[in-house]
Amino acid sequence: MALYIEMDKVNETNEFVEYSFGRGECVGLIRLDKANEAIHVINECPLDQSGRWSQRAAVKLIRLWREGRLPEKTHWAS
Repeated sequence: MALYIEMDKVNETNEFVEYSFGRGECVGLIRLDKANEAIHVINECPLDQSGRWSQRAAVKLIRLWREGRLPEKTHWAS
Protein backbone atom coordinates (compact mmCIF):
# COMPACT_ATOMS: atom_id res chain seq x y z
CA MET A 1 0.00 0.00 0.00
CA ALA A 2 1.37 3.41 -0.97
CA LEU A 3 1.62 6.01 1.76
CA TYR A 4 2.02 9.78 1.42
CA ILE A 5 2.28 12.08 4.45
CA GLU A 6 2.69 15.85 4.19
CA MET A 7 4.84 17.50 6.86
CA ASP A 8 5.00 21.25 7.61
CA LYS A 9 7.19 22.96 10.20
CA VAL A 10 4.99 24.87 12.64
CA ASN A 11 7.40 25.81 15.43
CA GLU A 12 11.14 25.76 16.08
CA THR A 13 13.23 26.85 19.06
CA ASN A 14 16.77 26.05 20.18
CA GLU A 15 15.33 23.12 22.17
CA PHE A 16 12.81 21.53 19.79
CA VAL A 17 11.10 21.55 16.41
CA GLU A 18 7.45 20.71 15.71
CA TYR A 19 5.87 19.55 12.47
CA SER A 20 2.29 18.94 11.52
CA PHE A 21 1.82 15.69 9.61
CA GLY A 22 -1.07 14.26 7.64
CA ARG A 23 -2.99 15.41 4.60
CA GLY A 24 -4.70 18.68 3.91
CA GLU A 25 -6.44 20.03 7.00
CA CYS A 26 -6.46 16.66 8.77
CA VAL A 27 -3.13 16.67 10.63
CA GLY A 28 -1.38 15.58 13.79
CA LEU A 29 1.54 17.25 15.56
CA ILE A 30 4.97 15.77 16.30
CA ARG A 31 7.91 17.25 18.23
CA LEU A 32 11.63 16.45 18.11
CA ASP A 33 13.73 17.31 21.17
CA LYS A 34 17.00 18.48 19.64
CA ALA A 35 19.17 17.65 22.66
CA ASN A 36 18.42 13.91 22.76
CA GLU A 37 16.48 13.17 19.55
CA ALA A 38 13.41 12.21 21.58
CA ILE A 39 10.17 12.20 19.59
CA HIS A 40 6.85 13.18 21.14
CA VAL A 41 3.57 12.80 19.28
CA ILE A 42 1.54 15.72 20.59
CA ASN A 43 -1.56 14.83 18.53
CA GLU A 44 -2.16 11.81 16.31
CA CYS A 45 -3.45 12.44 12.79
CA PRO A 46 -7.19 11.62 12.77
CA LEU A 47 -6.83 9.89 9.38
CA ASP A 48 -4.40 7.36 10.85
CA GLN A 49 -6.15 4.57 12.70
CA SER A 50 -3.02 2.42 13.19
CA GLY A 51 -0.44 4.98 14.40
CA ARG A 52 1.84 4.21 11.44
CA TRP A 53 1.82 7.77 10.14
CA SER A 54 3.34 9.13 13.35
CA GLN A 55 6.02 6.42 13.22
CA ARG A 56 6.96 7.38 9.69
CA ALA A 57 6.86 11.10 10.46
CA ALA A 58 9.22 10.42 13.39
CA VAL A 59 11.67 8.53 11.17
CA LYS A 60 11.63 11.35 8.61
CA LEU A 61 12.14 14.01 11.27
CA ILE A 62 15.13 12.24 12.86
CA ARG A 63 16.71 11.69 9.43
CA LEU A 64 16.35 15.39 8.60
CA TRP A 65 17.82 16.41 11.97
CA ARG A 66 20.83 14.12 11.51
CA GLU A 67 21.36 15.55 8.01
CA GLY A 68 21.42 19.05 9.51
CA ARG A 69 18.35 20.38 7.76
CA LEU A 70 14.82 21.14 8.90
CA PRO A 71 12.89 22.44 5.87
CA GLU A 72 9.63 24.35 6.09
CA LYS A 73 7.88 21.60 4.10
CA THR A 74 8.70 17.97 3.50
CA HIS A 75 6.91 14.64 3.11
CA TRP A 76 7.09 10.89 3.62
CA ALA A 77 6.33 8.75 0.60
CA SER A 78 6.56 5.00 0.28
